[in-house]
Amino acid sequence: MIDPTVPDRPPAQPHAADARPTTAQLLAGRVLYQENARYLPRVRESVDTRLSGVVMTGKDADKRAAQLRSAGYRGVLLIDSAAYMTYTATPAEPFLLPQDTLFEGLDNCLDFQRHRGADAALTPTGYIPAAASKTLKAVMRAAEQIEREDVVVVLPIDIAWINPEHITQLIAVCKRIRQPKAVILIRQFDPMAAFKQTAENLRRLVSEAEQAALLRTDLAALDAMVHGALFAGIGADSSIRHAVPAGERAQTAESTGWAQYPNVLIPELMRFCGTRALANRYANAEPARCDCPVCDGRGLDRFNSPDGETRIESEDHNAYVWGAWVNEMATFQPGHERRQWWRDRCARALDHYELENVRIQQPRGFQPPAPLRAWATLPIESGTPAPTEDARRGVSPAAG
Repeated sequence: MIDPTVPDRPPAQPHAADARPTTAQLLAGRVLYQENARYLPRVRESVDTRLSGVVMTGKDADKRAAQLRSAGYRGVLLIDSAAYMTYTATPAEPFLLPQDTLFEGLDNCLDFQRHRGADAALTPTGYIPAAASKTLKAVMRAAEQIEREDVVVVLPIDIAWINPEHITQLIAVCKRIRQPKAVILIRQFDPMAAFKQTAENLRRLVSEAEQAALLRTDLAALDAMVHGALFAGIGADSSIRHAVPAGERAQTAESTGWAQYPNVLIPELMRFCGTRALANRYANAEPARCDCPVCDGRGLDRFNSPDGETRIESEDHNAYVWGAWVNEMATFQPGHERRQWWRDRCARALDHYELENVRIQQPRGFQPPAPLRAWATLPIESGTPAPTEDARRGVSPAAG
C-alpha cells in the first residue's frame, strides 16, 4: 500500500487546534467512497483510510455518520445531506438551511456536521439549473462570506454548465471561490455521456480551477484526479454515482421493479454493469472473474440478487477494484506521468471489449461507454494530437 500525504487520523473536533491540517491538505489526493445513507453503515475493509475516506450521502446522512463513528471508523469522513435532490437553489436562497431555531443559519448547519463526526463541512447547496447564472453567482457570493476554514463549497450543477457555451463562466466562478469546491454533475442517466465534449471540458474545469473536486460520480473520479482535481468521490451504488434534478425521480434504462439489483465493476472493461444484464451476457459462457479479496477468483455473474448481503459484497468488490487503481495511481508522479498511466489503462480496457465479445461469441455483447472512449483517446496534454484508433493498436496506415 502507498503512504499518502495525509496519514490516518482520528476524527477532528470542531474548531480544533491550529496544528490541524487545512481542509485542502486533509482531502488532497483522496478518492472518497460515497455511502448511501439509506442503509446502516459499516466499517469496510475495502475502504483504504490512507488514500480514501467516506462521504455519507443522502437523507439522515448526519445520523449515519455518527453511527459510523460509533462503529469505530477513524478515517476521513464527510456528510452530504444531498440538499440538491429536493431543493433548487435561488439567487436569494442558494442553500437549504434548517428551519428549527437550534440549527438555523449556515454556520450552525456546518457546525452540526462537525459535531456528527465530519472532518470538514459541506455546504447544503441546492440544485443549480442550466444557465442559472444569478444563482451560481449567489453561491459564489455566499462562499465569500464564509470565514471559517473547515468548509467545502458544493456546486450541484446541471450538466449543461459543462458544455462549451457555459464552461468558461463556470470556471470563472470557481476561481472566485477560495475554498475547496466539490462539483456534482446532475442529469438523468449518465451525465458524462451528455454530449461529446463533457470529458474534455471537465478536465479543463479541474485543471484551471484551483482546489476543484468531483463528487457523486463513477470512474470519472479517477480521470478528474489525474487531471488536477483536489479530491473526488465514487458512489457505492448507481443511485449515489449519479444525481438527478431536484424533485425528479431517477429514470433507469433497465426496469427492475422495486427490487434493487447491484451494478458491478468489471475490471478488464473498466465499466459498471447491471447484474441482470451481466447474467444474460454470461448465460452461455464462462463469466469474467475477479481476483479482488471479495471475489478470490470467482465469477462476476454471482451478484444477480437484490438481497442485502449480495449488495454489500458487490459494493466491497467495486471498492476493492477501483481502490487498487487509486493505489496504483499514487505510484506515478502527478502530471504527464500519471496522465499517461491513466490513458494507457483506459486504452487497454477499450481494446479488451472486442476480445471479450469474441470470447463469449456475442459480437455486440459489451459496448464501450462514451466516457471510456474519450479517456482512452483524448490527448494527454492540451494541444497534443490524439492517437488514431489504428495508431493506438499499432496498425500501420495503408499505403496511398
